[in-house]
Amino acid sequence: MSTVINFLESVGQDSKLRHAENGEVEAALAELQIEGELQVAILANDRLAIERLLSARATICCGMAPGKKEEDEEEESPSKDDDEIRAITAARAA
Repeated sequence: MSTVINFLESVGQDSKLRHAENGEVEAALAELQIEGELQVAILANDRLAIERLLSARATICCGMAPGKKEEDEEEESPSKDDDEIRAITAARAA
């Protein structure tokens, strides 16, 4: 699998290879001894077949939430909204 990934990476980095004729790409694939099905999928530019054959997912999402700094925790005080909510809650309870 890493051979295929390295090949696809090199195609992305090398404009000559990216725009090469199928015969040139096919020769490069054969030289690397990449399987026939993968060769066909790569030559056809069939992303779904490549993903299936490599058991890979194309869509990967990553999210990061920043943590609080110590300074933020010290400066944090009840907001005006918090005070208003307490007042409304107290009025309803009375």
